[in-house]
Amino acid sequence: MKNYKLVIGIIPVFIVVCLMGFSIIPRAEVNASIQGDEKLTTEMTELYSPSSIYDADMDMVLAELPMDISEKSFKCLAQAIYFEARSEPFEGQVAVAYVIMNRVKDRRYPNNICAVVFQNEQRRHKCQFSFACDGLSDNPYEMAAWNIARRVAGGALKNAQSDVTARSTHYHADYVNPRWAKYLQPTIQVGSHIFYREDM
Repeated sequence: MKNYKLVIGIIPVFIVVCLMGFSIIPRAEVNASIQGDEKLTTEMTELYSPSSIYDADMDMVLAELPMDISEKSFKCLAQAIYFEARSEPFEGQVAVAYVIMNRVKDRRYPNNICAVVFQNEQRRHKCQFSFACDGLSDNPYEMAAWNIARRVAGGALKNAQSDVTARSTHYHADYVNPRWAKYLQPTIQVGSHIFYREDM
């Protein structure tokens, strides 16, 4: 019983001594430790930021584009991929790229990428791709998604013949049912987008 009381009496003393020991650590050392961690975090962020991962060879992506594709066209395609499909799986982003490229080839649409992407942009909420006429900025703000969209654009332009959508020129999200869909031929669904072809 005496041993039990002795242990009970020692525990509070032990806790107080430990707490005093923590308070004795110089504040400067604690601050230095925190600053060191912040510095490490900053270095890691810079080293592994999306821009450093994907931008490192963006010049190579641009250099591999077909000769008839301008940097402006590349940017327009990347913008459409980013705003229309950045939340979609990679394959879904690729499919959106091919829809735009299929429209460029189709005589019923403008014959260049930027004209296709921004067709009817002056008609509020009545353009071909909603981001182009929603009144919001067309500048990307999620850099990781923007870099992926540029990669997808570069790959699709470089492999223009590898159309995964079977010549689709339209798509819509699976939670809407546009009137035009019943007049077109469904081809494929990727992620939440259903793709359609306009048979002549």
